[in-house]
Amino acid sequence: MALQANIPLQGGISHNNGYVRVTNARLCRKDNEDDWFLMVDVSVYKDKSERNKENPQIIPCSEMDRFKYSFNIGDETKTTGGLIELAYTKLKTESVFKDADDA
Repeated sequence: MALQANIPLQGGISHNNGYVRVTNARLCRKDNEDDWFLMVDVSVYKDKSERNKENPQIIPCSEMDRFKYSFNIGDETKTTGGLIELAYTKLKTESVFKDADDA
């Protein structure tokens, strides 16, 4: 599971058809608070073949590296893939992924 998207790079240029994968999806809650949130970390690669290498080169992209979403216990059961699939669903709501395709 991944997203294929145009990657915004420094200097106002972009890399077309980059490969974006969720590397971590975790639930967090601050001490003494009831509200949970979903933290999603992603890695960006030139393409799928780069990602599949033993030591892939990650493209630094601050606009696509970390996201935070509100979360209600049970949200993860709305998808068959649990937290990871939920993370991809949430990412697709971000403007930086508006034209992204499933890869």
